[in-house]
Amino acid sequence: MKGGVNTIAKKKKLKEDGILFCGSNAMDVTGSMTLIKFGGKQILLECGLYQDNSYLEAYKINSEKFKFNPIEIDYVFVGHTHIDHIGLLPRLVKEGFTGKIILTYATSVMAKYLLLNCAFIVADEARVLSKRYGREYNPLYSEDDVWNTIKLFHVYDEYDSLYQLDDIITFQWLKNSHCVGAAQLQLILNDGLKKRKILYTSDIGALETKNHYVENTEIPQFFNDLTILESTYGINTRVSKKTREFDVEHLRVAINTVLERQGTIVLPAFSFSRSQELLTTLYLLFGEDETFTTPIVVDSMLTCDICDAYGNVLLDNNRELWDKVYHWKNVEYIREKTDSQVCVLDSTPKIVISSSGFCTNGRILAYLNQYLKDINSMIIFSGFVGDNDSYLSYRIKNGKTNKTININKKPVPNRADCITMSTFSSHANFNDLLKYGGNLNTNLLVLVHGSIEAKNCLKEHLKEEISRNDKTYKVKCSEKGMIIPL
Repeated sequence: MKGGVNTIAKKKKLKEDGILFCGSNAMDVTGSMTLIKFGGKQILLECGLYQDNSYLEAYKINSEKFKFNPIEIDYVFVGHTHIDHIGLLPRLVKEGFTGKIILTYATSVMAKYLLLNCAFIVADEARVLSKRYGREYNPLYSEDDVWNTIKLFHVYDEYDSLYQLDDIITFQWLKNSHCVGAAQLQLILNDGLKKRKILYTSDIGALETKNHYVENTEIPQFFNDLTILESTYGINTRVSKKTREFDVEHLRVAINTVLERQGTIVLPAFSFSRSQELLTTLYLLFGEDETFTTPIVVDSMLTCDICDAYGNVLLDNNRELWDKVYHWKNVEYIREKTDSQVCVLDSTPKIVISSSGFCTNGRILAYLNQYLKDINSMIIFSGFVGDNDSYLSYRIKNGKTNKTININKKPVPNRADCITMSTFSSHANFNDLLKYGGNLNTNLLVLVHGSIEAKNCLKEHLKEEISRNDKTYKVKCSEKGMIIPL
């Protein structure tokens, strides 16, 4: 390819201009981190935490020596604020990074809460590992490291506006429905001798989203030498025929059914984005009904913090809607652990939103311990629940196989009803990924942030879609350590 990206190699270190796929997202759906060298500048595309149900495996991977010198990094671009995209930033700072972290305003606000919470989690996990294995495991970073990280935030908040950072790097954000504040990134690199344009999607949401407070993900039509696309839902067998309208109606009927039999509805949900989306959906279903007096409990300190901050990052109609949701008289926000313990034991019918979404930790475990055994209650998942028995959410959903669930090493009968609403996912589904990836103007498309199976599946279907659209660019699956020269 004349004047563009032309070869791919596997190396350990990036010595010349190029892109190094150094994060776990090169092989998996977590740990986003990609290094770019160009014209004497070094850029990181995100710096995410590797997340795994095994504390030990996650600790080993997150403790690995960076494939670069943090002191030499000039900029880190953050597409959105999920921990698998920002969770290693404090470690980067701890080890010498003093450059600029580039993000949107909403991402900067939410990142503060999520990183402070993550500092608590990594400290707790290190404590558990030390006790379990009889040796000292030091936390990846501290709360002080988080505050030092926040000091390096530099906000650029306009979508589709070109920002020039220095004499080599220009960039723009592009619309992305993944979550509030999320953005795709286009980098324009020009050292006077050569010019390269790189599109990085980060995680993307639906092309025609049903989620509130976000705009549709756009498919950029301008040319990029290289495009890096996520592939979380790259397996075509996961395509659901359900609509959001179907799921919302299912939710309404399920809630009314459970309340009629005096049960409790438990909604495990991620603190950022998913909890606010569920709360908004409940308001739109029941908020104008004066006869609906059922308490709706938001039980998570982090979720409460994010709900508090949501109104500060929304504008116009979105802000107006969230104000109604946030101040809905039915909603109770629980921060203190003692209040949470009282709520768990209160048998009054209620709707509970609590984290985490995969039921791996957090206050949700106490509610599951109390209500899983209650045949009148119901557990409602909103999105992916995992794909194997290592996920507690997966075991709960598959109740016919798992009659008993171990929570904190104690067996609990798995008797409560359970349903899953697939359309609440914040990720683009297979059809959207296919449409996005098959309609680009690029020379090379690299798939990241997906399982090996997902990337390979999406790659084969993309070849057909690209050909059908009379385009000719190549598709590659990322591998950890892969280098693309620029």
